Formats: sequence, C-alpha cells, structure tokens
Amino acid sequence: MLLAAKGNCSKCGSAFGPLDTLQSTNVECSKCKAKIVVCKSCKNKGCKCGGRLLDPWDKNPNIMF
Repeated sequence: MLLAAKGNCSKCGSAFGPLDTLQSTNVECSKCKAKIVVCKSCKNKGCKCGGRLLDPWDKNPNIMF
C-alpha cells in the first residue's frame, strides 16, 4: 500500500505534495548508506558524498512484477 508523505524535505525544506509517497521520499545513499527523507528534485541531485539516492523502487526494480 502506498502512503502519502507528510512534512518537508530534509535537504531543501520544501513541503511534500499530494503525489509524494513515503516509498519515494525515504531514500538511502548507494555509497555512504545514509538514510534521509527528500523531495524528488533533491533525490535527483544525489547525496553530498557523490552517491545516488535510491528509493525502494530503485533498489528493487522488479518489485511489482
């Protein structure tokens, strides 16, 4: 079940929109393994260590099939 994200991005402080889900905002860095809650634009910018920020859909591409 998808759950709506509430609150703000931990990087830029913008409020999550109605289409943001907990699954897409809770991410983990592929390099340093830091876990943070970010908006889509901050997720696309990546982690400060240079790693990619991965949500559950990125880590498990075939999860729905």
